[in-house]
Amino acid sequence: MKKIVVIDTAASKTGALSVLQDFADYIRKNEHENEWYFITGAEGLIEETGNLHVIVLSDVKESRMKRLHFDHFSGAKFLSRFEPDVVFSLQNTMPAGKIKSRNGYAKKILYVHQPLGFQNAKRFSFLKKEERHYAVYQHLISNEIDGAIKASDKTIVQTEWMRDAVVKKTGVDKRKVLKILPDVEDTGVRFKGNPGGFTKFIFPSGAILYKNHQLIVDAVKLLNRQGIVNFEVKFTLERKDLGWLKGMIPPNIYFAGSMPREEVLAEYEDSVLLFPSYIETFGVPLAEARKSGTIVLAANTPFAREVLKGYDNAYFFSRFAPRTLAVLMKRVIEGDITAEPAEAAIGTEENAYGKIVRELLK
Repeated sequence: MKKIVVIDTAASKTGALSVLQDFADYIRKNEHENEWYFITGAEGLIEETGNLHVIVLSDVKESRMKRLHFDHFSGAKFLSRFEPDVVFSLQNTMPAGKIKSRNGYAKKILYVHQPLGFQNAKRFSFLKKEERHYAVYQHLISNEIDGAIKASDKTIVQTEWMRDAVVKKTGVDKRKVLKILPDVEDTGVRFKGNPGGFTKFIFPSGAILYKNHQLIVDAVKLLNRQGIVNFEVKFTLERKDLGWLKGMIPPNIYFAGSMPREEVLAEYEDSVLLFPSYIETFGVPLAEARKSGTIVLAANTPFAREVLKGYDNAYFFSRFAPRTLAVLMKRVIEGDITAEPAEAAIGTEENAYGKIVRELLK
């Protein structure tokens, strides 16, 4: 029997929390032979059952300084109390120093899903208010991540482009960086086309600057100036969430607010996915839309090319040129681009969490 400690004090919402909860759920259902200790930053995130134990360190999440103190000073000592065989961090960084196990020192495995320090699409500035938060991650926190990668026995990433970028930036042996493609559930939703000559587009995304909502706004304006108005673009947030948008918002753009995942997936029955985001590790909506067989208009990026490789209904535009997106949207609206029968599936033969667990227990 092995002891595995899983650290994720940072997760509290959106994708990071989903990964933590989905991984814990996989352990609960499939792994009963070893002891698992999940260290989280808040109560009630994970259900404690049988061989799955939960320890809450709410103080570590209170501030960036406390997180740094845990990562650099107190973390290894705290984790040594459990005498784990393996420490698995889901939060991009790893406590520094050796962690005692029953037979020496614990193996460290790191999961990296923060791309800001590895991409070269944009250099964010500390001098611009709307970019300052991203600049901190790109120029400061990325150094913490680099150090954690170098100090870990293995690092897991989601895509080949991230694997290459991690190896190039940190200089670690490529054999120590594993690509494990995320699982994307097939809900059975299938694209049925755009009825009645009215085209629907959707961009499911949070209010993050590099998601690039401005490009869609500008492309829609270009179409309206050409007299093309028989379409709608749906954003899954509120107008107030995008305070940095410039100029008037065209009436074709509809702010639907936050939508449950099931409702977003249902949209792919008659909506085309727009995906102008230029920084992602993977881009889950790309894979979900591919599963549905709908048309995808995506920014020309390494991650989008990788996720959509071999998919016949994918079209690419320049990430900073709204005209190139407007051209593709016009072709969809006028019926020049239609969904062709395609092999839509993307995923892994073995469950991604199963692959991670197998790696942890080696």
